[in-house]
Amino acid sequence: MNLAIDTGNKRVKIGIFRGQKVYKILTHLVFEIENFNFPDDWKKFKIKKCGISSVYPDVNLLIEKKVKEFFKIEPVFLNYKNCNLKIKIKNPEKVGVDRIVNCKGACEIFGFPVIVIDIGTAVTIDFVNKDKVFTGGFILPGPELWVDSLKNTALIKKVKKTNLKTLGDDTSSAINLGLILGLSGAIEKIVFKIIEKFNVSKLVLTGGWSEKFSKFLNFEKEIRKYLTLEGINLILNEYED
Repeated sequence: MNLAIDTGNKRVKIGIFRGQKVYKILTHLVFEIENFNFPDDWKKFKIKKCGISSVYPDVNLLIEKKVKEFFKIEPVFLNYKNCNLKIKIKNPEKVGVDRIVNCKGACEIFGFPVIVIDIGTAVTIDFVNKDKVFTGGFILPGPELWVDSLKNTALIKKVKKTNLKTLGDDTSSAINLGLILGLSGAIEKIVFKIIEKFNVSKLVLTGGWSEKFSKFLNFEKEIRKYLTLEGINLILNEYED
């Protein structure tokens, strides 16, 4: 069995895989990771490999320590060199490893060329070409950043959810509608440009906000909320025991 850990900007997602199937999932806030402990009943799992995709280096040593103490194994920190995916961009060492892992997972599960849209703290839209080469993508503010920026500007303490309608009839609904239609429209604009230029038919949607935004995106796509964890597991399976 494999242990996959995805450390994002706000949350740590942890999955146990048996073969290609995820068996257990845990989510914890990055800022409270010092208080996190693996459940005692996880000691019964025979974890052979652990891979970590992290874009939050400040907690890497702590997570590594917790894995070593609990599972008695040495975790592998993934980077652009050990993800087994060809990359053709400037300064690949500066690309968030989660983007590379997502593309690796999408390629192995769905094939290529493929577009991967990750809607989380940030929105990333990445492309792997017909030769299975990651060639770059786009980064936008995610839903939480979008709303927070407007809350701070307008001195609004809380944004209430609203039904989708033509116009917002108060500030809260206007912000929500701007988020839903504005962000989904921006994503569509970029995706359709990539499709037009590269003739792509495979699209994968992932991230914590993927299911909420899926119905507002007018293109065919697969939804894999935990694609990063799946990608980590696939990479681990390619390593020799």
